[in-house]
Amino acid sequence: MRVLVNALSARKGGIVTYTNNLIKAFEARGVDVTVAVSEDFETEHPTNLSRMNISGFSPLKRLIWEQTAWRRFVKKHNPDILFSSANFGLIGCPVKQILLLREGGLFDPFYLANMSAPLGVWYGINRYFRRYLMLLSAMSADQIMTPTKTMRNMVALWRPEIAGKCTVNPYGTINEAFKPAPVRRKWREDGVVRLIYVSVYYPHKVPRLLCQAADLLNESGLKSHATITMSPSEFEEMAGSDLDELIVTDAARRGIVSLGHHKYETLPKLYHNHDVFIFPSVSETFGHPMAEAMSSGLPVVAADTPVNREICGDAALYFEPFSVSGLVDCIRQLDQDEELRTTLPEIGRARAVERFGWEDHVDRLVETMERMVNAPNE
Repeated sequence: MRVLVNALSARKGGIVTYTNNLIKAFEARGVDVTVAVSEDFETEHPTNLSRMNISGFSPLKRLIWEQTAWRRFVKKHNPDILFSSANFGLIGCPVKQILLLREGGLFDPFYLANMSAPLGVWYGINRYFRRYLMLLSAMSADQIMTPTKTMRNMVALWRPEIAGKCTVNPYGTINEAFKPAPVRRKWREDGVVRLIYVSVYYPHKVPRLLCQAADLLNESGLKSHATITMSPSEFEEMAGSDLDELIVTDAARRGIVSLGHHKYETLPKLYHNHDVFIFPSVSETFGHPMAEAMSSGLPVVAADTPVNREICGDAALYFEPFSVSGLVDCIRQLDQDEELRTTLPEIGRARAVERFGWEDHVDRLVETMERMVNAPNE
């Protein structure tokens, strides 16, 4: 089976991690794979890559390029399966195609109601055309995958007929790497509640909530510190970031927050050095860090959204989205309840191992590909 992966949109965050892990998993399984990426894609696995010089393209130029030059590339390569791993696929694809839909904000009613206005008119226009092209891609694909049932249901609100050819294939984490420390950190063992939030920056990630919560906890006498794996430059590059940038950079200046990107391979140790994982994001399609934190044996406190509940279930405490006081109450509840601090990590680890294994995700993906390759042409 010859597979071509369209990972041209993998530039930062979860999609980069996903693509790198997918390359390793396919190679380990002996899959004949070629992965198309942009020229600035960062990887330690340079084999089987086809780099495309597209980073400077405008959205319109990128659209035209994909439906012309990229189509010619696909025809020439002639794979058994094209796996379009980031929302947009070839319309009228010359080979069988699986499309992974992974951008939920374009379809999420809560996101559209609460996050759209601050991003401005141009973003609204861009959002309209991205959603239109994603739906068009979905209608053209032979098979659609989403990482959660919530994502599938949100897309189906816009085009109900899509649900019929959409399967849910949850992402996974590498549970052998993300596992509880042999000697666990004791709660507040250095006298500080250490909060951790692993994410890249987008406005819907709402990192300011951690800073505001840390301030309130410190003012009440519960000494707290937050680590946020976002770099200051991420705020500068993103529309709608002004409030987050103001609050987060001020908190970093005052020493209650540590900022900065961390390499993927250093994340297990980073989780182990903290007391609780906080996930204030109000719009996700999966949320890899929640699975990583559960697998690592951390209690999780997350915004109360359908996706967050689908991933964490009973392994987390939940607070109303955007509510600083709700977040603070959850942290205080953990601080006051030793049994809860013990049971949540146990439930979370078991949930991650049972439901969100990375190898299981790849197995389901490969099985789908093989089934499509062996199916008779209609």
